[in-house]
Amino acid sequence: MIGLDLFTGYVLMMGVVAGLGLLVLLYTEFDAVEYDSFVLITVAGLFLFIIGGPLTELLAPSAVHWIHGVAALLVLFGLYSPVQNDLRREEWASLLLTDPSQIRKPAEWMAPIDDAVLGLFHSSELVLTPAIIAYNIDYSREEVNRRLTRLEEAGLVERVERGKYRLTELGERYLRGGVDLDGRN
Repeated sequence: MIGLDLFTGYVLMMGVVAGLGLLVLLYTEFDAVEYDSFVLITVAGLFLFIIGGPLTELLAPSAVHWIHGVAALLVLFGLYSPVQNDLRREEWASLLLTDPSQIRKPAEWMAPIDDAVLGLFHSSELVLTPAIIAYNIDYSREEVNRRLTRLEEAGLVERVERGKYRLTELGERYLRGGVDLDGRN
């Protein structure tokens, strides 16, 4: 019986620490990020599950299933829009899958167009011409041509034949954030 009480205390303590950490994270980032209501509903459900479950287990064990049910509903309504009868795929994708260019560190010589060009290569895994790249990223063909020359000099793309380029292994590693280009160039 003592082992069960120690275990319950441990679970409660871990729940409180995790919940407080979540609240601190939300509080410190609240000014920097505009949270949508679906995020707050999901977090409230997780918080209720993490904190409310162990507390209810200690104070009113017969009600723990009700607390978990309410927490599950909150998480569900955070992930699913009953009004649109659809999962919130775009909202969560935009929140969780931010632009990778914010994660990797571009070289000092790079321009914003470079990430757009490399991202197009990465998403297609095709051999592309400057005209096709320009059409897909809304830059002029001349600007794309200039940047492809610079990206080729840096080893991020390679010319397959005249006017046709593809991403190199170094370009792939850069897009994954695994290479520091300033150290190389």
